This record gives sequence, C-alpha cells and structure tokens, in this order.
Amino acid sequence: MATPTPLSNIRVADLTNVIAGPVATRILGHMGAEVLKVELPWGRAIGNIAMHGDEGEGRAYNKVGTFNEVNRAKKSMAIDLTHTTGKKLFKEIVSVSDVVIQNYSPRVMGNLGLAYEDLRAVRPDIIMVSMPALGLEGPWSNYISFGPGTDALGGLSSITGYKDGRPHKPGNFYADHNSGFHVATGIMAALFRRYKTGEGQHLEIVLREATMSVIGEYFIEYQFTGKEPKRIGNDHPVFFPHGIFQCKGNDSWIAISVESYQEWQALCEVIGSFELKNDKTLSKVSSRRLNREKIELEITNWTKRQTNMEAMDLMQSTGIRAGIVAKASDILSDAHVSERNYLDTVDHPDAGEYTSPGLPFKFTRSSTNLGVRAPMFSEHSLPILSDLLAKDISTIESLIEKGTTPLEPIDRVYS
Repeated sequence: MATPTPLSNIRVADLTNVIAGPVATRILGHMGAEVLKVELPWGRAIGNIAMHGDEGEGRAYNKVGTFNEVNRAKKSMAIDLTHTTGKKLFKEIVSVSDVVIQNYSPRVMGNLGLAYEDLRAVRPDIIMVSMPALGLEGPWSNYISFGPGTDALGGLSSITGYKDGRPHKPGNFYADHNSGFHVATGIMAALFRRYKTGEGQHLEIVLREATMSVIGEYFIEYQFTGKEPKRIGNDHPVFFPHGIFQCKGNDSWIAISVESYQEWQALCEVIGSFELKNDKTLSKVSSRRLNREKIELEITNWTKRQTNMEAMDLMQSTGIRAGIVAKASDILSDAHVSERNYLDTVDHPDAGEYTSPGLPFKFTRSSTNLGVRAPMFSEHSLPILSDLLAKDISTIESLIEKGTTPLEPIDRVYS
C-alpha cells in the first residue's frame, strides 16, 4: 500500500502568477494537495503575453520555462474573472476548495467582487491567502513590486554587493522564492487551526516582510552600533580567509571559509605554504586580514593548479569548509544530489523532458507528489467543469465559446 501524502485531501484554488505564489502552491502540490491553477485567459508569461508563437513552433505558451518550473504538480483551467459568469464559476470552485491563494495587488480582488468576505459567504471555513508586496494596510499598501524591488525594499540589496560599491540585487528573484516557502508554512498552520477549530481565516503574507525576516541580524547590528551594515562582497565579518578563489579550468571556482586557528594551520598544510603556517604573527584573524593580499595570492596560486573538485576534496579531508561554486551543469550531474533523489525530472508533451529542484525536506512516514509535470494551458478545464462542478455539455460548450473558459490563450485587448 502506497504511503499517503501529507495534504492528499486538500484542494487549493490558485490565482497566483509569476514566481512567489506559484512556488508556494507547487510545494503544496508536491505534498499531495490538488492545486487548481486558475489561469489568465491571455497567457502565462510576465506581462500576460499570449505567446501564440509563429506557425510551425507549436504551442509556445506551453513551453515557458519559468512557468513549467514553478507550476509542477498542478491542474490548469483558464477563467476570465472579468466576466460575470467567470466570477460565478470561480465561486463554485471556491465552494469545494479549502484554500484560495492570490498575489494580485491589494485592490484587485475587491474590485472583482472576490474579497475574503465574498468568498467566505460561499465557503464559511475557507482559508484565503493574500500576498501583497507591501501589505494590505499602510501608506504604501497600493504600491506594486516584483521580486527585485522587494529585495531592495526589504533591505537585502543594501547589504548585497562589493565593498565601496553600489548595491546589487541577488542573482535570482530571492524575495519571491523565499516568500513562497513562508506562504506554504503559513497555509499549513492555517489548515491545522481549521482542523482543530473548524474556522477558516484570511492569511496575509507580505513579500517585503518575508525578506526582512532573513536579515534580522543586520537590523540588530545597526541598533547596537548606530552604524549601517556595510557591503563586504565575498568577505566575512569574523572569518578569514573567507571568499571565492579561482581554480584550474574555465570559469572554475571554490569557496573557502576558515574560522579557527586550527583550520588556518590545516589550510596552510594543504596549499603547501609552510612560510604562512610558521608565521606566528598570523595566528589571529585580525593579523591575517592585515596581510590579505599575500595570503589570498598564496591560496590562489595553489587553487589555480587544482580543479575545484580536487581542491574541495583535499580541503574537506582536513576539516576545512570548502565547496565548489557549482553551476547548473555541475548540480544536474552531481552524484551526491542524484543519490539523494532530490532532483525532479518530468516529461512534458510540448516542452520535453526537464529536471528541476524537488522538495528540500524528506518524510519518513509520508510520500510526496514529485515527478508530475506542469499542466498545459487549460488542460484540465473539461474534467473540472464536468466532474468537479457537474456542468452539462451544453453549458461547458457555451463557457468555452464565450471565452469565459478558453481552451487556448486569447489575445488581450487593451483599451
């Protein structure tokens, strides 16, 4: 008998777009929730591009990489919520769902007549999740933002960058992905409370605040010292040597972090620098920092003669925290990652086979819903309408014909 998934009896009506919300619902889908992805009728990409593609390209809208990554393990149905019939249809989905999640700007759901109180009238114990960038209240509540703007507003960009250089955004949409995991956690807490009390609730998770939550030590530093935290690139405020060093090969690098005197001695042994090892003036971190140029040159002269894998193995064997700067190609071929069955490989009819990160946690008494691809556009409209909502054939045909639930993306007409 198969081990059950943790959320196998939960249904989620998912109105989210772009990254943060879809990441949250992907997590829920991987844990067994039935996620009904309610899509915009005019496409899947940022900017709501219909993405029909040129003739001969096939259904390009089903090949959007970012969509297919964050929307695995879901079902798709397109509904035009600007149609009165579309709103009514969505409320019918809500009536048989446990969670509604959306990441529109604060005004949208109210303007659509789909605010929490409207949905609560349909399903009294519904859990509604809102994901505003800056919150539902406050002077900036109607401001809009994507991940890079939220990284900046949350303080993350102010500490990201090189010494004496300008602020940088992280290499990906950090605020979005980080918020997605916060959202999934909040939803599971709300589900547990409903299980105990029978009550639903409106759950607000703010992207800016989720970003602020991971850099709390910098706020404390300012309060204790009165000084703004500085950008320090790859350096560390306490450890040294600490940074990224070039290795043998093309774009090959290793990260090295030395905390204690014992680790410093071990590093000197590995790189064969007995001059550094025997120099008693370098026993303290402060003195090593004063000799940064000499020490980093010695390390680099050694790392450039090793591949990053060779350098990592040698250093790890002596207790030095070192790791290759892994690229996508390294991770996809990583034997350690493979043995842990972390990567999730799926086969998509239009996009082909692709591999993505799975779930970063494992259960001993529950299974997960990995290996399930992202849906094609409106792929599940017919079974949702006929099986879940019990619509007859003539009603379904009318909904499709009127564009309320299109089976292919339609061009959006802007006024």
